[in-house]
This record gives sequence, C-alpha cells and structure tokens, in this order.
Amino acid sequence: MDLTAPFAALFAFFTAIFKWSLDGVLWLLGKWFYWWFDGLLTVVSSIFKSIDLSSFVATYAMNWAGLPPQMIWFINAVSIPQGLTILSAAIVIRMLINLIPAAFTRI
Repeated sequence: MDLTAPFAALFAFFTAIFKWSLDGVLWLLGKWFYWWFDGLLTVVSSIFKSIDLSSFVATYAMNWAGLPPQMIWFINAVSIPQGLTILSAAIVIRMLINLIPAAFTRI
C-alpha cells in the first residue's frame, strides 16, 4: 500500500485551487484596469468631442485661400508644410523621450 498517494492527491488539489484563485485574481485585475482605462479614454474622448474647431478651421482655410496663387505655389514648392510637420513631430518625440527618467536610460 502506497502511503504517498493521498498526500500527492491533496497537493494536486491545493495546487489546482491555487491556480484557479490566481487566474481569478488576474482576471479581476484585468477587468479592473480595463474599466479604469476605458473610463479615462471616454472622458478624454468626450473632452475632445466638446471642443468645436469648425470655425477655426474655416477661418484658417479662408486665410490660406486669400493668398495669391504664386505664393501658394512657392510655399508648396519649398515644402514648408512638410517641413513644419517634420519639425513638430520631432519636437513631440523629443518631449516624449524627456518623459523617460534618466535612471532608465543610463545602463
């Protein structure tokens, strides 16, 4: 008669209960973080939706439409809009990189 079989079965039972409990806790944490993150994104989305930029866009477009065609051609030929886009993207990337603490970047 093997006396270790009941202890092995008891250990397997407690291991299964622990794994089930851990899976439940991880599932609950995932749902909790999803709930908070979804709420945060809903708030940010509603803030951006409440800002009315239609008059600003129309005024901005009318200002550009008032330029003479030669100046519009020159601006496009020199690629000023693409340059401004590249510069603003570089500034945004630099600001995002500055958010990383120096302790993590000095290995």
